[in-house]
Amino acid sequence: MKQCVGCGKPVTAADWRCEACGYAPRMVNGWPSFVAGEVAGPKEFNRGVYTRMVACEEQSFYHRTRRRLILWALASLFPAARRLYDLGVGTGYVLDGIRSANPELELYGSDLALDSLAVTTERIGDAATLFHTEASRIPFAEHFDVVGAFDVVEHIEDDVGALRAIHRAIRPGGGVLLTVPQHMAFWSRLDAETGHVRRYQGHELADKAREAGFEVLLDTSFMASLFVPQYLSRRLLAKKSTRAFEAEHLLPAPLNRTLEAVLSAEIALIRAGVRFPFGGLRIVAGRKPAA
Repeated sequence: MKQCVGCGKPVTAADWRCEACGYAPRMVNGWPSFVAGEVAGPKEFNRGVYTRMVACEEQSFYHRTRRRLILWALASLFPAARRLYDLGVGTGYVLDGIRSANPELELYGSDLALDSLAVTTERIGDAATLFHTEASRIPFAEHFDVVGAFDVVEHIEDDVGALRAIHRAIRPGGGVLLTVPQHMAFWSRLDAETGHVRRYQGHELADKAREAGFEVLLDTSFMASLFVPQYLSRRLLAKKSTRAFEAEHLLPAPLNRTLEAVLSAEIALIRAGVRFPFGGLRIVAGRKPAA
């Protein structure tokens, strides 16, 4: 159900106006905005940054295999899902993949950056209900079968608080699917440029998901086979490059294909039950206990 971010009461009106307290979100560039205070997105992300990201995603071994891993986890762990919310939708690349693989899903997406919503709309049209909000002000309660936050919670100071807000938005028996960057040894100016607060360590994210009320279903690293190349990239290539994002993601085609094949093998192993203790990405899935 819709939930007022002002008083917490249920909302039935199409314009989100709360009958209990009178709160109604502002409309900003055509989207309802539930952000408290001034409407301002993260300084690290603007239309130029999203344009650069879009130019990389379809070609990048990392983005392609990460999306395939997410799609496998969604299909494997939440096959009965009918309503999905992508918190921090970014460029819409993952949501577009979910739409293509699961045309029956009712899709929602939000972001703190208005430019993200514009780019996502260009990519998927009206295939998802989009709105502008921060993680602490999700305007739904027990509404979604699955909430995904893909490379999002590492940007949030109070990540446990964000996970608790996600928990409230999920119906009993529904689930959460999370990806985050991992290993502080990989920290570089790329992390600073993209507004990361942290990179996760070991079972840290799974432990925080449990603290927020989830039963953990999946907890594994990804990109274990590329640990050394990624470490060297972060220490050398990204440090020296003036366009560090492109330096990691726009690789020569033969090298890109080779790395994609390596990570495809990792996905096959994860699907077979192998769990990796290290790697540049962590994926965690959890279930909200049924009432």
